[in-house]
Amino acid sequence: MNTKELMSSIIVLISMIEPFVLKAQNDSTRFRVYKTNPKIEIPIPLAFFCGSYFGFKALDKYASMTEEDVLRLNPETINSFDRPVAYYNPANFESAQKTSDVLLDVALVTPVFLLLDKKIRKDWKDILSLFLVAHAVDNVIYFSSGTAVRRPRPLTYNPAVPLSEKAGEGKSNSFFSGHTSWSATSTFFLVKIYTDYHQIRGFKRLLLFTGAAIPPSLVGYYRLEAGKHFKTDVITGLLIGALCGITVPELHRVKSKIENFTVSPFMMQGASGISLTYIIK
Repeated sequence: MNTKELMSSIIVLISMIEPFVLKAQNDSTRFRVYKTNPKIEIPIPLAFFCGSYFGFKALDKYASMTEEDVLRLNPETINSFDRPVAYYNPANFESAQKTSDVLLDVALVTPVFLLLDKKIRKDWKDILSLFLVAHAVDNVIYFSSGTAVRRPRPLTYNPAVPLSEKAGEGKSNSFFSGHTSWSATSTFFLVKIYTDYHQIRGFKRLLLFTGAAIPPSLVGYYRLEAGKHFKTDVITGLLIGALCGITVPELHRVKSKIENFTVSPFMMQGASGISLTYIIK
């Protein structure tokens, strides 16, 4: 078979395949934005969260401090950026604690708003899988940090807090702020999913992510006021949460898709060939 016959055969083959390619494309609802495995990525994180109940109790015991431990603390050894938190008014601790808990609960469920979007709702299994995995990763980092870094909470340094309230369980796991991290995971996850589905880029995307930082920042602020964390704990928690909320969906994202794909034979002045037209996003 010579070159001309080979080209003619390819043209005929493409001509026969093209209708099926186009039909399959037209019948397809759309390329998936994310590639997930719900059979694995839903039950495993759920099992992990059930185990976390006992993990938090174990972490609190591990982070215990005795009165002797507390007496050895000196607020002046804290870095200048974090030091002011060690002197916050204890009278505000209880109300700030309650406020931070409420704000955390609100932030955690914000991804539910994604289900109001028809374009996203049809992929609810993908979204649920990604949400659970993102929080599971965040929790793994949190537990790893809590066991590796023993940092006394600000209230243990506070001279206005009675010694009896400074000692006990859960007093040396200040780094990093779990409340802030969990809040950020949810809000940044919400924006990441929404902007990916609607292909929002540039300044508008940046603006939405800026908005995603507001709820966890508020949570972090009240964690400071509650004497639970230093500023660096809160900032670290926000960054880790944002990283989990963005990175997990990004690692699952279908990186490219082909739109307006056409395959057309052509003949011009005795020459024959194939015309391919496509846009890769």
